[in-house]
Amino acid sequence: MKQNYFKTLMVLFFLTTVAGSTVFSQGFVLNGTVKDESGESVPGTTVLVKGTSNGTSTDADGVFSIRVPGSEAVLVFSSIGFATQEIAVGNRTQLDVVLVAEATQLSDVVIIGYGTQKKGDLTAPVSTINTDEMLKRTTSTPMEALQGTIPGVQVVAGGSPGASPSVRIRGIGSFNNSNPLYVVDGMFVDNIDFLNPNDIADMSILKDASGAAIYGVRAANGVVIITTKKGTKNMKTRVTYNGFVGLQKPVNVPRMANGEQFAAYALEWRTPADSGSVRESVNRYGGSGLRPSTSTDWYNALLRKQALITNQGIDLQGGSDKVTYTVGFNHTYQNGTMDAKNDFQRYNVRLQMEANPYKWLKLGFTSILNNSTTHFPNNNAFLTAYTASPLVPVYDEENVNAFPVRFSNSGLIGRNDPNAVADAYYNFNRLKQFQVLPSVYAEASFWENRFTFRSQLSQLYGSGLRANYVPQRSLGPATLVSHLVSGQERTTNYILDNLLTYRDNKGSHNWSVLLGQSSRQEQWRLTRVEADNVPADEEFWYTRQGRPNQAYYDEDGYRNRGLSYFTRGTYDYDGKYLLTATFRADGSSKYQSKWGYFPSVGLGWVLSYEDFMAGQHLVDFLKLRGSWGKLGNDGIRPNSGYAVVTLGNPSSAIFGSAGNTAGQYIPGYTVNNFFANITWEVVTEWDFGVDFELFNNRLKGSVDYFDRKTANVALDRAFPFGAPNIYGNWASMANSGFDVGLTWNGKAGKLGYQVGGNFSTLRNRVTNIGALPNIPGGFPEWTAEFPNRIEVGKPMQYFYGYEVSGIYQTQQEIDADPMAASANAAVPGAVQPGFFKYRDLNGNGIRDDGDRTNLGSYLPTVTYGFNASLTYANFDFSVVLQGVAGNKIMNLNRGRYVKGQSSLNLDADFYESLWTGPGTTNSYPSAYALSKSWNRPQGASFFVESGAYLRVQNVQLGYNFKIGKEAPVSMRVFATADRPLIFTKYSGFTPEISGIGYDANVYPISSTYSLGVRASF
Repeated sequence: MKQNYFKTLMVLFFLTTVAGSTVFSQGFVLNGTVKDESGESVPGTTVLVKGTSNGTSTDADGVFSIRVPGSEAVLVFSSIGFATQEIAVGNRTQLDVVLVAEATQLSDVVIIGYGTQKKGDLTAPVSTINTDEMLKRTTSTPMEALQGTIPGVQVVAGGSPGASPSVRIRGIGSFNNSNPLYVVDGMFVDNIDFLNPNDIADMSILKDASGAAIYGVRAANGVVIITTKKGTKNMKTRVTYNGFVGLQKPVNVPRMANGEQFAAYALEWRTPADSGSVRESVNRYGGSGLRPSTSTDWYNALLRKQALITNQGIDLQGGSDKVTYTVGFNHTYQNGTMDAKNDFQRYNVRLQMEANPYKWLKLGFTSILNNSTTHFPNNNAFLTAYTASPLVPVYDEENVNAFPVRFSNSGLIGRNDPNAVADAYYNFNRLKQFQVLPSVYAEASFWENRFTFRSQLSQLYGSGLRANYVPQRSLGPATLVSHLVSGQERTTNYILDNLLTYRDNKGSHNWSVLLGQSSRQEQWRLTRVEADNVPADEEFWYTRQGRPNQAYYDEDGYRNRGLSYFTRGTYDYDGKYLLTATFRADGSSKYQSKWGYFPSVGLGWVLSYEDFMAGQHLVDFLKLRGSWGKLGNDGIRPNSGYAVVTLGNPSSAIFGSAGNTAGQYIPGYTVNNFFANITWEVVTEWDFGVDFELFNNRLKGSVDYFDRKTANVALDRAFPFGAPNIYGNWASMANSGFDVGLTWNGKAGKLGYQVGGNFSTLRNRVTNIGALPNIPGGFPEWTAEFPNRIEVGKPMQYFYGYEVSGIYQTQQEIDADPMAASANAAVPGAVQPGFFKYRDLNGNGIRDDGDRTNLGSYLPTVTYGFNASLTYANFDFSVVLQGVAGNKIMNLNRGRYVKGQSSLNLDADFYESLWTGPGTTNSYPSAYALSKSWNRPQGASFFVESGAYLRVQNVQLGYNFKIGKEAPVSMRVFATADRPLIFTKYSGFTPEISGIGYDANVYPISSTYSLGVRASF
């Protein structure tokens, strides 16, 4: 039944598209010129048929030629430094246009929650995205294209194919979900990785509580609102192709110690195991004495020299006087730079149709279909490549026990380093996903369009099929059996929105009122099974083909429902005095306290419209605004208001065992009847800002100060007397800072230019964790060696440990230091020249817990970006830079030696900087020191590095031209370099570290060099 329904729908859609595209005339060619007020030609002016992608640009003499669909068409003329003009074509075949100096763009319409508003009337800091600039980036995900362009929005890119970037809006206020809410054509989604950037028509980011409060409990981390492209009335079918092909190249790859360096380093550890491995490498792989000839660069063996990335898309748009339509097709492919099976492939189909059967009624349908396949890499291979000995080759033909590939085995020379290339090779981890986002809506207007009622049903259907297979294999002598993990997940969400909007005015008074009701359901289910000894042929990848284990079966899921009522009122007097007030009541099935209430208010004063500002020529526009609001975060665990029963050996016993009698195993149970009354986290935020335009609108900018406090922060905390950890709303924290954005544009003769910049500051601090003095934590399996800590007054999860102040150079220096002398008195030789020198923060002459301190936070205190663009004739050039400062990274690649019982490899800079005698360095210890416990404390500042960087994010050169005269094709060709350069002191692959700042196995970021074409006809 469902298949017949979809077939019928597609046939009707196709027939409507064909019918709509045949009702137009063939149109005609319109010629013209564009000049400024002084009569100078304006080259590079964009000329666009309104509501379409049909466009061209003026040549060096300001001349243009464009085919228009008919006399009812409207042309849009835009150029940097000039006001955008819209001119009806009528029956003209020649059109001469005069552009005037740019006026303010305050009448531009901005999408906000459940509606739109003029930019000049906003009382909240809403950032709008220039989608044309976003398309200059060669990325597989839309959000990654925003790096460094929006103040207050930090985007941390992932290196692996199709990886979702981490997005933080104005810091982090939760230990749980800190991702923003994405709203795509009215549907709530967790990310927009499924979207093709070319399908996006408008994107707005709601950063503060006043702007986002209309979304209630889903908006605590900010809101990203997206509308996809739509057709336009009375528009002949227009076809647009947009695509690029590029090559990715690994950059900033660490230079590792070679075989000769590592051998010398290993011998410095002065252990039989290390000297033995050097000797065995010589015996097995060649060399002389204690100088092995083998020198494997594991990163070089693991990485491709280059990897393909491509994006190809076709859009069709059109419409009659009753129906508009859009069809979009897109294919994206990104290969990984790891030389193994890791890539990402996505197919998108977008359908949109809107009909006006009556003037007062609008009916619409939108659907985005997405089919993607991701092969995930084994990221552990990158960590292995860092620490593995270069004295072992990648392959060893004499390792006869290895199969199916004769990889080397470091155990043959007395080591236990995994083979990084084998780890990557014996990994097949695939996720096939299908997702469809259909939505239907009806909108009716009455009482001369004062009232509008809209009802929309938005849905999301998603399924994922995962196969993680490791074949039977051996590096010798043991054989490991094959293993299959098979999982399937299904997502079914819907949202039903009903909106009533009233807009009216009387004299200088303008107002609007929105009343809304929304109901939603989110349902997810996961089934996961595993088996050993599954055949290698994918045709037999079913658990029944192997040896299933009941312990490997897992099933999980949830179903949450929500009901919301909300309202928003706006008022302005003569455009000078602005008011926006919002209130939302959210009900949720996740918690015992069912309802939450989230109000907000925003005020604005446009000083530039006041009489006392008249006559001056400096300020074109000046607005002061302030806002306050509350938001919720329901992205935490649901309420567990019941006793939890666990079973297992710790609670069980054996009864009746005596002599040779085994006795009887009696299972026992532990009942946890402790639980908390969990509710959503609540954000309260103040924002004060100013928007301005100066010097004939050449300089535009905004400055905001925000203070955001989060209460009821949920986390696990310990309780006394043997009670288990209990998850509850135990903490609170605060984020505050400034967001600044500036743009200057102008012209110098025929050269147009624009320069812009933005920066944001952030101060994050924990303000309450109850009666606890602190909460320890860290990276999994490394919490003891490299801990972090949650503590009132400090940034959340700051790195915690000993501060290294230098390196002991001589024995006399050691003897003169009470901390080192006391250690040697307890254990002779515990501290020697070349060892770490620690700060005695509590002054007691002993290294103890009182000397551990705050070593820095992973959260940047400053994020910034710069951009510049030039236009001349048909050419354009742009460059974007972005960076961060004030954050720290815990380098676990270097720090892994702390757990090693024998020498592990290290980067060449580390090796070449090692202390070798008095005066050689005061920053790096000796090789011998790395093997001793004094230099392996629980956290040391030596492993905490600066995460600051400045990256050249994007450089593009483009050329615009037309082909043909009767039906000209508008063309744009462009060459792009993404992430070609980075300036950083960090010693790892990349300072872009997601999560909480621990670099253990990060996939490297790549530079991308591409060529692209855009054609419209």
